[in-house]
Amino acid sequence: MRKLVVLILLFEFCMVNSNPKEHQAKKMEIKRLKIYHQEHHTQNGFRNPYPSIERDPVKSFFWVFSKILSGDEKEKIFPADFVKLSKEEIQQEMDSYRFYWIGHSTVLIVSPKYYFITDPHFSERASPVSFAGPKRQRPPAISLEDIPKIDFVLISHNHYDHLDEKTVREIDKKFKPLFFVPLRVGNHLNEWGISNYVELDWWEYVELDGIQVFCTPARHFSARSLFDRNETLWAGWYVKDRDHDFDFYFAGDTGYERFFREIREEIGKPKVALIPIGAFEPRWFMQEVHLDPQEAFRAFLDLDAEILFPIHWGTFYLAEEPMNLPPKLLKETYENWRQAQPNPAKEVAFLKIGEKIKVSFEKRYAHTSN
Repeated sequence: MRKLVVLILLFEFCMVNSNPKEHQAKKMEIKRLKIYHQEHHTQNGFRNPYPSIERDPVKSFFWVFSKILSGDEKEKIFPADFVKLSKEEIQQEMDSYRFYWIGHSTVLIVSPKYYFITDPHFSERASPVSFAGPKRQRPPAISLEDIPKIDFVLISHNHYDHLDEKTVREIDKKFKPLFFVPLRVGNHLNEWGISNYVELDWWEYVELDGIQVFCTPARHFSARSLFDRNETLWAGWYVKDRDHDFDFYFAGDTGYERFFREIREEIGKPKVALIPIGAFEPRWFMQEVHLDPQEAFRAFLDLDAEILFPIHWGTFYLAEEPMNLPPKLLKETYENWRQAQPNPAKEVAFLKIGEKIKVSFEKRYAHTSN
């Protein structure tokens, strides 16, 4: 059965202290930037409106088949280092922006006013079943029970390592937050009894209580079975905190494209950019939908962000590269770039799961462990 689940997942790749109840989705006015278009829409769903990378279908089939036969390659499983995060540490100060890496693409973002969380995943597997599929190699840095508050949830797309039904249900039950989701992902939430969400298309945004939340493009795909490919949209999220003059960006899951520059031109330059760096090999297979570390740094420069927070690595074994290779390559890329810069004004946060980056309004940046 485990091999069947892996086959399904890989086949899809081949097919390339505020009260959250105040933030009710029905009251949101959805606005559009001038760049808004629907080139990524199809009659039955969505597509990537960029030139496709050609894959040999026979080569793809045999690569998938070999992955099923080989299973997890133990010699490549090197999870990220880990430190436990406490509820008390999260609550100790509210005079800054703090970004806590919970694991994979899950980041708890604590602002002076609100708590955000990205693609929350606290389950043991990234899979439609509890007994098979990619297994978590590091526990979440903190349990859901110990997180003091969640006001807003940013969901990038519906893959099992990004949209986890069990986690989402628990968050809704405990916190009743407002979910931000790409188009049609709300169908999943409806099925799970969650009604407080806002669905946005690329380049749409909403404004509420001092913040703006923008839905941004991504180069990826969607599916939760063999029969629903690209029926729901995939996206990134850009948040502007106008009260504190602070922007952050969550890229979700994506390949490289021109939209990183367009985000900078149309929305702004984020202080912190959460960008995926893992599950990138083999390139002939993964380039269409996943950044490699060099491309992630290129996207960071395109955005002209100040701090790169690398995500989507070190938690689940999802591709061919060793789990500890993405940060090594990113560090090499960053150091080479720094040597060519007379006054480098950008930082890359190389974190353990459970660590944070802190951006205060006096001191710009601090990387600290717990």
